[in-house]
Amino acid sequence: MRNITEYKNLTWVDIIEPTEEDIQYLKNEFKLHPLTLKIVIPSIHHPDLDVFRNYISIILHYSWTKENGEIQIQEFDIIAGKNYLITNHYQKVSPLNFILDQCLKSDLKREEFMGRGTGFLLFTMLNKFLKGNLTKVDEIENRIDSVEKEIFLERERKVVKDISYLKMEIIDLWRTIEPQGVIFDYLRNYGAKFFGQEFQHYFADLLRFNKRIENALKNSKEAIESLEETNHILVTLKMNEIIKVLTLFSVFLLPLTLLASIWGMNTNFLPFKESVFDFWLIVGLMVITLSGMIFYFRKRKWI
Repeated sequence: MRNITEYKNLTWVDIIEPTEEDIQYLKNEFKLHPLTLKIVIPSIHHPDLDVFRNYISIILHYSWTKENGEIQIQEFDIIAGKNYLITNHYQKVSPLNFILDQCLKSDLKREEFMGRGTGFLLFTMLNKFLKGNLTKVDEIENRIDSVEKEIFLERERKVVKDISYLKMEIIDLWRTIEPQGVIFDYLRNYGAKFFGQEFQHYFADLLRFNKRIENALKNSKEAIESLEETNHILVTLKMNEIIKVLTLFSVFLLPLTLLASIWGMNTNFLPFKESVFDFWLIVGLMVITLSGMIFYFRKRKWI
């Protein structure tokens, strides 16, 4: 599906789920290099930036969450010429759709986004794209704060599950964001040469923005690993306390069970057998034995 938006001498072509017909359209209308047309179909798993004589080709990636919660990595292609901009993707990109919808609905927005040429439209699009990534990182940081509060509320099983999901999301985001740093570095150098020196600061700002996201995501990664270690320590301590209690019960019951077994033997030579107080004497012996063990354990500070 193609959406074509025009303003003055600038044409923006947005393609969703490209087909061979779209490839032929791009070839005929914009005279793109065959190597560029090859990146449209199929999707490529690595970011890239190529500078041709008449345009710049950029391959980026973003994480997309399906309805069932599964995270997928999707490709987002941009081809920027002097008087045209082509975007190609397989799923909706929220920041891109926002700009496109604004341009389709309002002449003022078309003037704002497209009135200053392809370079500014490219900057606006990538800036929105990075803000979308930053929003995802901010959401992860908020969830990390929630996990930190839950760790000490004895919700170990829920915390383990939450940490696992967070680590998965951080890894997926890191796989998309970290490799793209070099793309924004190249764009800072080549974009200014292609669109004009007035755009050098714009593209340099995109590079700083991406590094800020990288640092925030790196901090989130270290924070969730620390929380995972803390939760593991608390779970281990709790298990040790449970094992300690069960062990003490076993140790206390063992001599009492032994005494009960001895007096339960079928023999004629048991002490207290002829006494009318035999039961209470045996119980007393058990109480003395148990008291002695408790006194010894307390003295050794085992309980």
